[in-house]
Amino acid sequence: MGTHRDDTNAGRTVPWRYIYALLGIACVIGVVVYVVRQPPQALADILQTSITISICGNGQVDPGEACDDGIGNNVGSYGSTTAQRVCLPDCSGYGPYCGDGVLQVRFNEQCDEGTANGPTSLCSATCVSQPAVPASSPPQVLGNIPSRSDVSPGVISAAAQTQVVLRGKAYPNSDVHILLDGVAASIVRADSNADFLYSTTDVTPGTATFSFWANDSGGATSVTTSVVFDIVQSAVTSVNNIFLPPTLSVSARQIAPGGLLTVSGQSVPSATVIINLDKDTSDALAAAVDHSGTWALQLDTSSITQGFHSAKASFELASSSRSGFGKSVNFFVGNQLPKGGPSPDMNGDGKVNLVDFSIFLLSWGTHDVRADFNEDGTVNLADFSIMLFNWTG
Repeated sequence: MGTHRDDTNAGRTVPWRYIYALLGIACVIGVVVYVVRQPPQALADILQTSITISICGNGQVDPGEACDDGIGNNVGSYGSTTAQRVCLPDCSGYGPYCGDGVLQVRFNEQCDEGTANGPTSLCSATCVSQPAVPASSPPQVLGNIPSRSDVSPGVISAAAQTQVVLRGKAYPNSDVHILLDGVAASIVRADSNADFLYSTTDVTPGTATFSFWANDSGGATSVTTSVVFDIVQSAVTSVNNIFLPPTLSVSARQIAPGGLLTVSGQSVPSATVIINLDKDTSDALAAAVDHSGTWALQLDTSSITQGFHSAKASFELASSSRSGFGKSVNFFVGNQLPKGGPSPDMNGDGKVNLVDFSIFLLSWGTHDVRADFNEDGTVNLADFSIMLFNWTG
């Protein structure tokens, strides 16, 4: 496997698995979804997502759009024929037009029979009564007014603004906190199905980072999920499937071998939560989420080795719809925690966080007694596990 050169320690290299450990710490802090180009392998161990982006204004009908006439053209103005109909600013359908089956009196339509308009109909292709209708006859309404989701009868929408629409899932009835480029932007409420929606025109075209976090009903805070994408001027940029991963807690941080450990949390109702122990993805555990968003399972610790372990979770709604991983939670299987050894709080500030981890990295693979927490003579993954167990953030 390749190595990464550390120029601050001449002649010594750091294994790539060491870099992956750093990415694992990043998963404890937050998940970043890069929609710009990124090396795929760098995120493969910590993230699987179902983010989709559609740009209303790029002239292409993206997923979730009914039409798209291009930047500056999606104004939803009246179209005098079906061929001249104009897309709405949010690309959800067309503005009023002759041929939509709705009598647009505001635009002087005399009739509208929808697809029946034409030379053989009592209504022309431009919604004018045909000569077959006597001029002395009282005004006639030849069309009906059906309920259609893609029509705004008699209303012309304003010209498209630069807009961002964000849709995703959190936890049922939770408050989703939204940040733009690290600054609090809004708080929106997720519904009983955990769906949330945020729309704003208070944005500047260009690359933007939107971040999301929420507390579940038990007060547990989610991982912070961030999405990086380009906002297109005079277009509606929609980002869908922004998923906050499940929250996860364990019933005990230390448990005797063979004991039952309860792992539980909240997620999206009717989803399936996938729990991974340590780095093993080949034998993941699964738990169903009930209608309130709660999930739980019991882990028989007789099936795992004694020592430090970690658990993390994601959810699946379908085989093609999956969240990233949430915060990793650590626990110890054994009758007695290792005693002695140096403290993982390597800078002595009362917290075990990325500062201590950065110091720890410099000692990887050495015999540095400051980072050899289990005092086995080598700074390795066993010491890293001890640091994770004591992690405060």
